[in-house]
Amino acid sequence: MAKFKITSDLVNSIVKQDHSKYLKNINKNINQVLALSIDALSKKVSYINVKNVLLQPVNELITNSFVDNSGCVYFLGIDNAQLELNTMKKTNIWRNFKERLKYAWSARKLFKRRRRRSRRKRELQQIEELSKVKFDPSKYSIYNLAEDLQTSMCNNLSETTILSLKDSKISIIGKEDFGSNTEITIYLVSHNEQSFKYFSANKRGFIEVNINSRLEQISLKLNDVGDNFNKLLKIFNTLYYNVNGHMPNQVYLESLLCAVPNELFDGMDIYKVFLKVINFLKVKSIRNIQSINDMTKNINEDIVCGNCGIEFNKLFNLI
Repeated sequence: MAKFKITSDLVNSIVKQDHSKYLKNINKNINQVLALSIDALSKKVSYINVKNVLLQPVNELITNSFVDNSGCVYFLGIDNAQLELNTMKKTNIWRNFKERLKYAWSARKLFKRRRRRSRRKRELQQIEELSKVKFDPSKYSIYNLAEDLQTSMCNNLSETTILSLKDSKISIIGKEDFGSNTEITIYLVSHNEQSFKYFSANKRGFIEVNINSRLEQISLKLNDVGDNFNKLLKIFNTLYYNVNGHMPNQVYLESLLCAVPNELFDGMDIYKVFLKVINFLKVKSIRNIQSINDMTKNINEDIVCGNCGIEFNKLFNLI
């Protein structure tokens, strides 16, 4: 790939992107849908209610660095020890597959296109449908909860909205409910005061995500360098997407910029600030930078940071 030139006009056009009204509408609608869906679901499942869940933004929504190609990613944290223990239990893969297949077949009619109904009528039908599915507290896991929540959400969204489920991740695409080209991803995770824990079947356990540590480090950096930190996040998000075709891991990117000396963020001309920061990162060994999710690890050691090193080096080499 040929090198591309970054101009002052390009950098300033990226920084001027303003999605605040759009995101305010997204947050309002997704909170409303989840509140209705969880309230209905709580009549069947004792593990969930509006008091023990927390909707937490986890990507660019946290730092106000949302750009044109960003999606809306959330953790739906559930504070329930039994649900966490049930999810950790080792189960026979084939038996689990047959159980999920049986559920999908019995619930197939719920996901077909339906005629429009009044909200009250839909809520009554939703409660009736959910009550038919047996709830076993000793076996109920985050995966079961994700399936039930998907069912519940279907009755609070328009018929044009598409909901898909993979493990404990619910993906939503809905122009009528949220706006054109809107993609919302909700990960169901375990939650306590210290952290969010995402269950990974591949890792046979939970991956701990320390949102508090991340927010603390970002807050300290913002206090030291001001709004230029968020502006640079926007610039790097846009450039990274155009080089690699997908958004970077935000914890990785935020860790990189938190490691940049404060004095390099000084200046009113964001283009000149960007040049100083990019030149610093191009000569620094980024693999040894500390993770803001876990300060005892570097970004190569912390699984939460993903594996973005090669793609960031690719970006640096093309500029």
